[in-house]
Amino acid sequence: MNNLQLGKMYCMKQYFRLLFPTKELLVAYDGLTAREGAGAAHALATRLSEHYNCNVSFVEPNTCVVLLEVDEDERCYKLLDSNGNIGWIYCCDDFSKYFDPVKE
Repeated sequence: MNNLQLGKMYCMKQYFRLLFPTKELLVAYDGLTAREGAGAAHALATRLSEHYNCNVSFVEPNTCVVLLEVDEDERCYKLLDSNGNIGWIYCCDDFSKYFDPVKE
């Protein structure tokens, strides 16, 4: 798991990551990030929530998250964000490229 620790807090470095309520919905959706900013990320999350009839949110830069689960391929990550949202994000490469561990 590349020094990742379940239950540890991390901080999002850059971009906006869509946060899906299930891993299955995450895999069904083929997009990864919203680089345009909070407005674009919010609009996309709203549109996907309506399309999938669920609550899709997003994690923005400088948001703290707790790592809850990692899938066997180490590309899908279940997170609890500092806003109370729980969901799955996708990272096509190393998790540590997008998240820094929070020093306690």
